Amino acid sequence: MKMPSPTEWALIELLTAREISGRDLARLYEKETGKSMSYGTLYTTMRRLKDAGWVDVREDEDGDGRVRLFKISGKGAQARIKLVEFRKALGAESHAIPFGFLEGRLA
Repeated sequence: MKMPSPTEWALIELLTAREISGRDLARLYEKETGKSMSYGTLYTTMRRLKDAGWVDVREDEDGDGRVRLFKISGKGAQARIKLVEFRKALGAESHAIPFGFLEGRLA
């Protein structure tokens, strides 16, 4: 996977080992970033993260029908740890990640 976009990083940072539905993840993203995200954009982005091995996805059903549940994978958790360490070293709070920071380090 190429370097994750700021949106992809924001979603990775919101995920934990506990599953969260796409609907709840979209709401949490909006609450934390102040930006809305369509379900189409969310599911496309999560598919890219899943294909890269950073996110685990499970399909299920609830009272409203089909639901996709997401959680961070081991590879995604490693990336998040590296990101936190990098930000601490810089004293940074921003979601902006320097290009190339993780390339080749988490493969």
